[in-house]
Amino acid sequence: MLTKKHCVFCTELVGMERDGEYERYFGCMCAPQGHYKVKSDAIAALQSFPYEKKRRVLPLLSAYIRELDEHGERASLTLEQAEAIVSSPEVATTMEQKGRRLLRYLYRNSNSAGDPVNLHPLARAYNVAYASNLQELVYLIEKARDSGWIDREGAVLKLTESGWAEAMAESGAGRRKECCVLAGSEQIYTQWSAILPNGLEQCGYGVRMFHPNKIREIAREALQEAAAAGSDGRSEMVERLTSCKLIIVDVTEADPETYFAAGFAARAGVPILWTIKREASGDAAGQPSWLRPLPWDMPEQLIELLQERV
Repeated sequence: MLTKKHCVFCTELVGMERDGEYERYFGCMCAPQGHYKVKSDAIAALQSFPYEKKRRVLPLLSAYIRELDEHGERASLTLEQAEAIVSSPEVATTMEQKGRRLLRYLYRNSNSAGDPVNLHPLARAYNVAYASNLQELVYLIEKARDSGWIDREGAVLKLTESGWAEAMAESGAGRRKECCVLAGSEQIYTQWSAILPNGLEQCGYGVRMFHPNKIREIAREALQEAAAAGSDGRSEMVERLTSCKLIIVDVTEADPETYFAAGFAARAGVPILWTIKREASGDAAGQPSWLRPLPWDMPEQLIELLQERV
């Protein structure tokens, strides 16, 4: 049942529903595109923090959740995970790091220098740069403008040519689009995890690998949700897949859950590349003719083939 409650991280009054031991929050500035979950006992612990600690910790967690949300991921936090996130080197805590996060955000949300990125209202956007409040975000914007990296017209920001180059260097070579990889077998997952991400990053993709066990687990959950609620079976996994720009599915020894997950993405219009290890391609004889998986022998060869395709 959906009720109204203040988000513990950004304090906005938004929709909340209980999900077992968790509370799920919808549409606040932490997750404007979706939702996130936090364990109920973690909420009580976070709210009991001293004021100064809450002032330092809660905005960082809000920014972390939003960064995941932008990439199509749904945060699900316990108190232990929240504490680990705050102490992680991946979290921006200094003003220099926060300024870099702002550049990376603008880079992800534009196609070239001069493209406008609308942050209106700024009061709901300060966490895109891990800023603690609106005043800190405005300071970061003005500092970036003084450096010649952005142009600003109110809440509309544009990377300059030098800002685009700086943001590209900060974000890695090329523009990072999200690519989800579904490995049909544990052996292939292990092989690909060591090689595939770096190869696809050269094509401008940020890669998210999914282990076969995870695919089966969430596919079953989606089916259960569909049976219980009469919905189309959308789960967090499905939301992640449908937010990707490309999905690579290896059907070597794949079980039905792999096809099930890929099918939801195909239904949402996400481009899919199907692959299969050549020695197993004979087993694909009974598959639909439109599938036509790309055969490969070694992961290194697959990288070359995929780079030609993407």
